[in-house]
Amino acid sequence: MTVKITEKLKEFRKKQGNTQKELADHLNISVQAVSKWEQGEGMPDIMLLPSIAAYYGKTVDELLGCSEIEKAQKIDGYMLTYNANLNAGKIQENIELMKTVLREFPGNLMLLSNLCHSLFFVGKPEYLKECIQVGEKVLETSTDDEQRFSVIQTLVLAYSHSKNKQKAKEYAQKLPNLYCSKDIVLNSVEEGAALRQRAQINIMQCMNLIELSVYSMLRSKEYAPKEIIFALETVDRLYHLFFYDKNYGTGHSDLYTLWVNIAQAYGKLRDVQNTAIALKKAYAHAYEMDRFKPGEYTSIFFESVGGYSKENFSRNFEESYVEALKKIMEKEEFDFIRNTEAWSEII
Repeated sequence: MTVKITEKLKEFRKKQGNTQKELADHLNISVQAVSKWEQGEGMPDIMLLPSIAAYYGKTVDELLGCSEIEKAQKIDGYMLTYNANLNAGKIQENIELMKTVLREFPGNLMLLSNLCHSLFFVGKPEYLKECIQVGEKVLETSTDDEQRFSVIQTLVLAYSHSKNKQKAKEYAQKLPNLYCSKDIVLNSVEEGAALRQRAQINIMQCMNLIELSVYSMLRSKEYAPKEIIFALETVDRLYHLFFYDKNYGTGHSDLYTLWVNIAQAYGKLRDVQNTAIALKKAYAHAYEMDRFKPGEYTSIFFESVGGYSKENFSRNFEESYVEALKKIMEKEEFDFIRNTEAWSEII
């Protein structure tokens, strides 16, 4: 890459009829620095690449001499890091990564989409405005329906968290109806193994939708602790019905969250025994997530879905699941149980 950028710097400068000093003055750097670049003794700082490319009326890719194959390979390499960070809960690192890579590949819609999602997923209110700006920039040029719908979904959430419910609703109206989605329509088109896989994916997605909808329902008004417990334990029973073999895969993460919420509801009732049982179940699922290994679903409802791995889930915290649970258990809401025998048996 050093050889290519050295050649390109010379080529573009001579074609435009500039001197090294003119480029140096434009970039507010020394002539010696430009000279070293052209002699292959150094590389421009990545932050300068967009300015150099713009000066010559070129793209950063053209400046780097990247072919489309090389460009795709570089982006694939960055995406491996992005996905690893996502699985490890390193969302802040992904924000910095995407911003850095976008200086090299400005305008890349996939990278912009990932930046949009990361800016929201990091969970910091100060990033919501930037998230919205990036997401709307994607929508200006993207023609990929899946990409657009994914970004619109994030924009709905970002506007909602920004207290702009009207704008959130406007974007929500742009998304397709549940029964008009390709996943539902393809049920009447595919056959055999493809149909079985599609149907099982839909079952899993419906389970996720039910769980999400129950949480949304519980946020809609002030439910009594017993009602919250009943609703969430119903979701747990749903998991037991469909994952009767207890091979939950990445579902352990959802069940961990579910039982933490159940424990908090029992805590409001000062029910020592059931709070301890719920925390113990949360711990069991946290433990499984921390020792997570790739595998295949074995339930008759999901055996054709495909395998599960760390690439199938993401999180917005960096510590282990067990450490995250311990932090939750340190909260004041569990003081009533802290000095009991039941507490000592949880972990």
